[in-house]
Amino acid sequence: MGDWGVKASSASKSGMGTEAGKLASYLFSITGRTKNVRSDTDGPGVKRRTPLARYLMSIGSVALMTGLRLAVDPVLKSHHPYTFYFAAIAVSAWYSGFWPSVLAIVLSYLAADWFFVPPIYAFDFHDFGLDDFLSLGGFLFSGLVIVFSSRALEIAKRRAEQKQLDLAREIVERERVQKDLERAQEALQNHTNTLEERVEERTAVLRQTIHSLEAVCYHIAHDLRAPLRAMQGFTTLLVKDYAPHLDCTGEDYARRVGEAAHRMDRLIQSLLDYGRLGHQEFSISKVSLEAQLDGALASFAAQVLAREAKIQIDRPLPAVRGNPILIEQVLSHLLDNALKFVRKGVAPRIHIRAQTRNGTVRLWIEDNGIGIAPEYRDKIFQVFERLQPDEIQPGVGIGLAIVAKAVQRMKGNVEVESELNKGSRFWVELPAAE
Repeated sequence: MGDWGVKASSASKSGMGTEAGKLASYLFSITGRTKNVRSDTDGPGVKRRTPLARYLMSIGSVALMTGLRLAVDPVLKSHHPYTFYFAAIAVSAWYSGFWPSVLAIVLSYLAADWFFVPPIYAFDFHDFGLDDFLSLGGFLFSGLVIVFSSRALEIAKRRAEQKQLDLAREIVERERVQKDLERAQEALQNHTNTLEERVEERTAVLRQTIHSLEAVCYHIAHDLRAPLRAMQGFTTLLVKDYAPHLDCTGEDYARRVGEAAHRMDRLIQSLLDYGRLGHQEFSISKVSLEAQLDGALASFAAQVLAREAKIQIDRPLPAVRGNPILIEQVLSHLLDNALKFVRKGVAPRIHIRAQTRNGTVRLWIEDNGIGIAPEYRDKIFQVFERLQPDEIQPGVGIGLAIVAKAVQRMKGNVEVESELNKGSRFWVELPAAE
């Protein structure tokens, strides 16, 4: 078993080579020996013999031992009448099986009693003494021990062979599974390599397409904005130089044309800004929120003064990891909305503060504006979503979409807490600077 274990271990490590061939031969030999054995009641050497042949072998072994005993009878006389028959019982148990060996015990006793136990040539059972019973009992006991020991050895041998057979089959199965696994891994690796190549090719094509579309968009934007500026310029000249020749309705029409051209120009510019956020590379570094906020407020100084807005800032504001251009866009759009979307006759009130928690900085921008109805909270960060008509509050509906996209590019989050007519509380969450 130990030698076989070494072979099995070597086969499992070296693949289906020489050791695997030995393993197969051993498996076939075990299978052949198992098929040649009849049943658990047969002896270890019992092949597929007929019952008659097995019983004849048992009888023949007893007869042979009787002949040998008769040959040495002049020397032994009446001593050791049963000794030679133990060999007949052992041979019968080994080669003929259980019941033929039991028959050998019975025949051995009868032959010994007939030929070698006085009075010879007679079965005198009624004159048995204590010694005769002890001798007979010892013979029967020893014979049965030989028979049952042979049977136990055979059962143990079969179990060991079955375990070896199961082990051989398991090793062969593991070899097969290992081969299948190696082939699957090889196929998966080839598929992965092919997939990576395709991804790289398609990524390159996609980059080229994006650059082409970007160039097309810039050309379209330039071509669209040029006639729009011409419309604005000519309507301005029309109102300024030909006002005496226009009535009120004509002046109103000219003004509306100019405003529409200006709104279209702002819409095109906003779309270009939003498009750049999707594919342009932005480096991430440490950014001072206070510096960016001060810069954004400076650009709204005239609007703050005109609207008599009050802005409260809880300083100091912590630094974050982001891109200064993107942060400036986020702050500009949020401040523009806070200053613009207020009820008529109400001065804007803006409160700016920051919280640091779990490695992030959450910047709050709170206002007293018109608020946002619950059904619009999930839509305001989408493109072209407007809560107020252009006649009430001018705009293009892209500002908060730009905010959401810019924050996303910096691996942050943006949300709003608001109630209608009770103001809004926007918060922007970005990674804190180390």
